[in-house]
Amino acid sequence: MPDLTTATPRRRRSRARIYSGLATLVLGAVTACGSGGDAQAAGPGGLTHVDVGILPIVTNAPLALGVQKGFFKEEGLDVTTHVGQGGAALLPAVISGQYDFAFSNNVSLLLARSKGLPVSIIAAASSAGVDPEPIDEAIVVPASSPVKSLADLRGATVAVNTLNNIVEVADRVTLEKAGVDLSTVKFIEIPFPDMPAALAQGRMQAAHIAEPHLTRAVQAGARIIAHPYRVVQPDVHISSWFASDRFIKANPDTVQRFTRALERSRAYAAEHTDEVRAFIPGFLNLDPALAKQIALGKWPAGMPSEQSLRSLYDATVRYGLLKPETLPDPTTILRQG
Repeated sequence: MPDLTTATPRRRRSRARIYSGLATLVLGAVTACGSGGDAQAAGPGGLTHVDVGILPIVTNAPLALGVQKGFFKEEGLDVTTHVGQGGAALLPAVISGQYDFAFSNNVSLLLARSKGLPVSIIAAASSAGVDPEPIDEAIVVPASSPVKSLADLRGATVAVNTLNNIVEVADRVTLEKAGVDLSTVKFIEIPFPDMPAALAQGRMQAAHIAEPHLTRAVQAGARIIAHPYRVVQPDVHISSWFASDRFIKANPDTVQRFTRALERSRAYAAEHTDEVRAFIPGFLNLDPALAKQIALGKWPAGMPSEQSLRSLYDATVRYGLLKPETLPDPTTILRQG
């Protein structure tokens, strides 16, 4: 989801085995499922059932709220959401046909496509916004840290939620542009919920933290020193909704109805942020008081921009995570038609 400085050979081999196993799964899924028309059978009430893989994060709240509001039923879809612990678990579920649609960050999807996994983006999910809009992810340092700027992070240990993926890529871009020698920086993997405590304990000098944990960290005294995604590109598109190419080809009408309901959910959430904040505590098991304070992030309409995909792709290639010969054009991951 290979690192030039911190990933061990064992970790690299493990990730290679994951993608190799997924590629094998692709062949089995295609052979078993065959092809056909838009044959998602209508169930009770004439609704077409779809399974959607989501993550317990604020970015997925618009879809979950849209399901609750009935926007998908109005498009003739009966949606069951399945909460995963990370995008790595959602990819094989979509490839195998267990889920029809799912959520992932765009670097994960580019890496998957470069490994021969036939997945395509059907809609944008989140973008970074532009200054001075509220940020929902940032690099922070402890209140007592002598670090005043990114340049001071030479030789530092920086926490990311997943090694060799979008957070580390964005942080590398940010640190390098600030003049930091990346060979001196060590990245370690810590889940977002554990970062505020680990930062306070001095387990690292800096951490890239996402909401709602960013607000928790700042309330405990952490200082924000960078907005990494905005350094990659202002308002860069970070994540997307995706499906397997097989499903898209076999069920074009279902995909169209799903994306229409998704857009309606996005627009409603953007116009009713107070309702989103009231929905989040139940969705994320979050303190209502904290839900009123966190940055919600930005939910863009339509598809991710081609420039965003190229910016992330170029950085992923630069840091050795993706070989351009395996994916010459990153925009081919966008659903055609």
